[in-house]
Amino acid sequence: MSAYTVHEPPQVGGSRIDRAESIVLIGEGFSWRTAIFGPFYLLVGGQWMALAIYVAAAIVTSAILAAAGAGNQWYTVVFLVLNVIAGFEASELKRWSLGRAGWQEIATVSGHGREDAERRFFDLWLPSIADVTPGERHLGASPGADGDTTSRVEASIRRLSERLRSKFALKS
Repeated sequence: MSAYTVHEPPQVGGSRIDRAESIVLIGEGFSWRTAIFGPFYLLVGGQWMALAIYVAAAIVTSAILAAAGAGNQWYTVVFLVLNVIAGFEASELKRWSLGRAGWQEIATVSGHGREDAERRFFDLWLPSIADVTPGERHLGASPGADGDTTSRVEASIRRLSERLRSKFALKS
């Protein structure tokens, strides 16, 4: 079983479909990408503060090694250790970066992989969320002066359903 935290952006609004598309799941566990690519992965992920901390730690350890007169093999070992530490802390660094940007952790979910966890979360979350966009109607509402609203909502739900089906379909 894998565990994930679910995060929602600071500006919550729009239809349930829009909100569902903006949700981010962050998995627990070791990140090989971060361990292998280190600062480059942090840079590409936009985790600027985490990258700054990584660079500061690299500069400090390099200065300590230079002052101690360590050989080149020690630089390699220290940077490998630094990357492994970043790999273990990658999930927490991502959560921290999202929190600094105003994102809120709204749930924790587990499953037999990311797709299963997403499905479990959305099965419970989507029905419990009301649309917050003025003028949108819930399914089954009778159309008034803006008769296309219900059909647009139904079309949006169908598109989300198709995306989820294609995402969770068994791959052969």
